[in-house]
Amino acid sequence: MEATDAKTKVTIIINKQPFHFETDELEPSDFREEVRAPADYEVWRIVKDPDPEGQLPIDDIQITARTPIESGERYRVVPPGTFGRC
Repeated sequence: MEATDAKTKVTIIINKQPFHFETDELEPSDFREEVRAPADYEVWRIVKDPDPEGQLPIDDIQITARTPIESGERYRVVPPGTFGRC
């Protein structure tokens, strides 16, 4: 992880819980480590809220590589195939 300014903290929501970071980029494994999820779990950035009941979150973005993060963003860490994608 790359550190930001020592005064800067980024707060994001992962699985409806706040997490604080002193960096502005994360790897998918960093998200999984924070929520103690297995290595095969998928990481998704939530784009719209709420997702329509009973529908796949078609606008959410799967995180598969290092990604910039900003305070207030929301993510899900879920078992593989939860959203029907490979």
